[in-house]
Amino acid sequence: MKKAVALILALLMVLALAACNSDTAKDEAKDSPNAGGGGTSAPPPASESQSPSGGASGGEAQAPSNDDAGAAPAPAPAGPIDPSVNANSIGFFNSGVDPHSRRTYEIVWSYMRPMALFQNIENAMIELEPVLNIKITPYCANSDVDALLQNIEIYADQGADAFVIVIDAATNMRIKEVLDETGLPYIGILNSVRDANGSSIVPLIGMEGFVIGDMMVRWLNDNYKKYWGDIDTSKIGLLDYTFSPNIDFHERHLAAWATFEQLYPNNAGMFVADGVAGGLNEDTGYDLAAANFAAHTDVEYWFVPSCLELYAVAAGRAAEAQGIADKVLITTANSDVLSALWDSGYDGPFVSCIATHALQYAAPALCGVVSILDGVATAETLWSTIRKPTDKYTYFEMDVDILTKDTYKAFFDRVRAESGLG
Repeated sequence: MKKAVALILALLMVLALAACNSDTAKDEAKDSPNAGGGGTSAPPPASESQSPSGGASGGEAQAPSNDDAGAAPAPAPAGPIDPSVNANSIGFFNSGVDPHSRRTYEIVWSYMRPMALFQNIENAMIELEPVLNIKITPYCANSDVDALLQNIEIYADQGADAFVIVIDAATNMRIKEVLDETGLPYIGILNSVRDANGSSIVPLIGMEGFVIGDMMVRWLNDNYKKYWGDIDTSKIGLLDYTFSPNIDFHERHLAAWATFEQLYPNNAGMFVADGVAGGLNEDTGYDLAAANFAAHTDVEYWFVPSCLELYAVAAGRAAEAQGIADKVLITTANSDVLSALWDSGYDGPFVSCIATHALQYAAPALCGVVSILDGVATAETLWSTIRKPTDKYTYFEMDVDILTKDTYKAFFDRVRAESGLG
């Protein structure tokens, strides 16, 4: 896991000091635990932290030598740079411009459908408003793509400065086209947008699908004995959720499937639960799980890795309804619903999740659009130090961990501490 350093408030309090140069920041970076993606590098201690030029148009902070703090600063590079090399472990970074030396930026937070994750991201963005001198305007399209497209144009016409947006997977190219037509900066969250060659063509904050799918099944493999003891593993079956139109969700499914098949070649059966039969909702997840559990009573134990948290909740309900909750272990990506269940005392078959804090989405996305608006970065230069060679724009992989009811509170406390929000 990437090293946690330099809180947001510490960064902002030392804006008058000189910055560490980007090469130093790169040297201090810790490799991402996620295969195929780069880790963000950590900022220096607060006493050496980044300094702004202070102008409204932005500028790179000067970089004294670590060995000679009194040396004359190097001249600022011309043109856009990549200030995100100084990101901390949750993805916060400073553009080098004092946020309160410029006007307040108007940023639209837009998403397709109501979800706990999106509401929590909105709350995190609002917490960051005074830190970054921004104003967040939230917009939920309630699953109406035409309304989403129309409102992108309306907000742009009304003077919005940038968008942070969950781009619907089924209509992503059309949404991208409308966003591009506004001429405003935008950063995606959760759903990647890729060309025919699989190259990321939108800057994005997310979790790499193949890594996540593999993590889920390996965790189930490493921990099933805590719940079931020593069992005959040939009696374990797999119910593997996907939503096939969404490439990120489907990659989670493909990786989970491949890892289970590798670890359990003599298994009790492998079954796909594709939410395309219904939608991204709990009812669909329940129907798929209930049908599979009922049809395959010869499977004594079930691993259920889920691409979507709502599906995982539904699978737990289905297992309880059929009286097999003690023979089912469910895990998923994201943690907003499960953490709330744990807060209320839940102790069912939904036992773990790949945890994400809303600030891990909000902080890098907002810092990214602010850096572009400050004139310090462009969409092309942003996070370029961790971009895959095959991508045109960077897919920013978040730092994630698999949590249980015994460990989730410590994770959320740590992320908040690193954010500087207490």
